[in-house]
Amino acid sequence: MRALLSLLTIAFAGCVVASPAPTRPAPTAQGASAAAPAPGATAPSAAPLQLAAPAQSGPLTLEAHPRFGQVLMTDGGAELDVLVRLKANGAVPTDRAPVDLAIVLDRSGSMRGDKIVAVKAAALKLLDQLKAEDRVTVISYSDTVTVDAIGGPMGPSGRALRDALIAVTATGSTALGPALFQAIERLEASDRGEGRMAHVMLLSDGLANVGEQRPQAIGQRTAQGFRNGVSVSTLGVGLDYAEDLMTRVADQGGGRYHFIKDSDSVAAVLSDEMAGLVATVARGVELDVTGAQVIKAFGYPLQSVDGVSSVRVGAMGAGQTREVVLRVRVPAGSTGRVDLGQLNVRFRDATQAGAPGSARLAFTVNTTTDPAAAKASEDIEVAVRVSEVESAEKMEQVAIAASSGDFAAAGSQLQVAVDDLKRELRRAPKSAKLQAQLADFEEAQAEMKDARRSDSARRGYSKKFKSKAYQTKKR
Repeated sequence: MRALLSLLTIAFAGCVVASPAPTRPAPTAQGASAAAPAPGATAPSAAPLQLAAPAQSGPLTLEAHPRFGQVLMTDGGAELDVLVRLKANGAVPTDRAPVDLAIVLDRSGSMRGDKIVAVKAAALKLLDQLKAEDRVTVISYSDTVTVDAIGGPMGPSGRALRDALIAVTATGSTALGPALFQAIERLEASDRGEGRMAHVMLLSDGLANVGEQRPQAIGQRTAQGFRNGVSVSTLGVGLDYAEDLMTRVADQGGGRYHFIKDSDSVAAVLSDEMAGLVATVARGVELDVTGAQVIKAFGYPLQSVDGVSSVRVGAMGAGQTREVVLRVRVPAGSTGRVDLGQLNVRFRDATQAGAPGSARLAFTVNTTTDPAAAKASEDIEVAVRVSEVESAEKMEQVAIAASSGDFAAAGSQLQVAVDDLKRELRRAPKSAKLQAQLADFEEAQAEMKDARRSDSARRGYSKKFKSKAYQTKKR
């Protein structure tokens, strides 16, 4: 039975710790416990945890909320879900940090016609939103990779960028991997210092079929770029691209994934992506867990190295909130109040010229052997978020089944998910989040009949609802 850890809430807006480089916390002994209560008794509430005096104020707030205040222990231990909420405070910077931007355009033969025209027009419009201090690299790819232009968005170099974009024509195959690698390498090698952002926008409408094509290898190189300060967002255009590759690249690159069904939406999506860059107050955000065994991070890639589990969050804009659900294990035999380890957040403060920041809090859990006490301690707000991310995974499975043509399985999975959401709504009838998610599932049910009619309708259905699931997990 799932059980979750005792309430920890700690804010560090104004608590960024300046240091030569963000470092991971030292390991904490796992399983250390206070005196055990009598069998069936609940442990006393944990005392408020204090953070060391900050070196400087920063833009983030960190909160950690358990689903239960009392963890119900079994002979095998317990699994705990905890909602980690990150909030980016303050207003959109009036004088944002300059950006080194690489626009990577698919010019393969499948982009002919309206798609290539719309992509070029949107990229030209994007240049108009940049500042004189920004630097742009335009890379296009088909059978080969071409660096079309490099320079600032204004003056002679700006005209050269625009001329290069206008001259791009569609033909040939799709060297997506080599084009992305070259964009990352160029931004890594640029003399930008910590004050400049470095970001890649990768657009494609097809499958990678020239050069490196393995999703794992492409994702690993993107993750390496993230560690070197380069983020990557992906924009899938139409119905033929590999969304699993595009979501993997965005996840590993700490960026965003966008599904663009038709050419008319390209400009709006590129503008939205740029607005996210403009609003950035913290970049390179990573969440580390030390001392506790993390089973899963819903919606985010999880990497465990030398006892540290890391979740790559990416950039955060002013006013943005990210809610990451972690599932961790409480060891068998734990009693009373148990210290499991530490949460640590590392980031670059975009409001302070990219200065490193970090803050940490302890994982402390209260245990019980009384099922009634555990049930009574449930936090419904956290339960709603857990239901959201679990339902999003079900939506993704529905989309996968539909993509393969197995509509019987997709329909059955949809009905199970709808019934589960309705059950949760009876417990939280005012939850706008669950109501919106139920509406998405009912929309998927209503559109399934049309999805059966053609191959393109099936692919469009799958991409649409995979995208909805992805966005829900990233909220």
